[in-house]
Amino acid sequence: MVAIFSLASHVWAMNPSFRLAALAVAGFLSVGPAQAGASKWQETDGGRLRIVTEPVQPGSTSLRGALQIDLVPGWKTYWREPGSAGVPPQITAMSGAHDEVRIDFPVPHWVDDPYGAWAGYTEPVTLPLTFGIDPDSPPAVIEANVFLGICKDVCIPFTAKVDIEISGGQSERLQGLLVSAAHGALAPDSSDALSVRNVRWTETGALEIRVSTDDANSKEMALFVSGGTERPFQKPVQTATGVEATFAVQPLFDTEEAGAFDLVIAARHGADTVETTISLPAPDR
Repeated sequence: MVAIFSLASHVWAMNPSFRLAALAVAGFLSVGPAQAGASKWQETDGGRLRIVTEPVQPGSTSLRGALQIDLVPGWKTYWREPGSAGVPPQITAMSGAHDEVRIDFPVPHWVDDPYGAWAGYTEPVTLPLTFGIDPDSPPAVIEANVFLGICKDVCIPFTAKVDIEISGGQSERLQGLLVSAAHGALAPDSSDALSVRNVRWTETGALEIRVSTDDANSKEMALFVSGGTERPFQKPVQTATGVEATFAVQPLFDTEEAGAFDLVIAARHGADTVETTISLPAPDR
């Protein structure tokens, strides 16, 4: 079952690229029968998506899943902190699980378009999910609303309702392999090749982040930060290279009002990626 819902007005106000796509918003099309442990594929211009889950474990309070986003070549979608031009993927469980669904993200790439730089994915991507469930009443079906945007010349936002049948059959075990691969592919907190070493507020009000690498040529390193929707940042600027790369990151919010908060920091250097979350104190006043 698929339904298209009206988009919140503030999303359109915040994202000029979305407003340009107002007349281009298209509905998802259900394609093929649903399998146990997977929703039907939903198609629109630029790609298709579905949610898959692993089998429910007896007594478990959570259920791992994955959002598969299969992009048509030339189309893109967003990371958790996409920049000023978009909004991140969002999933809400309507029945069968707690409404808040955790979404994890592979380390993205920076994308530059006429509306500014934003972090996202230019190839098909699978986002690991975690559903909260009642251990005394495991779900037979999970119903969820999915909202995301995909972009080419313009960005198309849409919302669709998906149903995932949870049966524990053979096909669901196969979906579980996909889920395990997605969760297992997430970047580590640190590695011998790449590690976030130091994060501090500077006197100018910017963040300074240092990332160590085993390669003295760190010029091509990319950094991504996310403080949540209320604490956005500009694209990090690399100010020093070498075995310890340094980045300056300008906040787009009032740091004096923000207080302490959790900051997600992700880095990419060649094939190496890391992602860590730190508790960032409020800047000294």
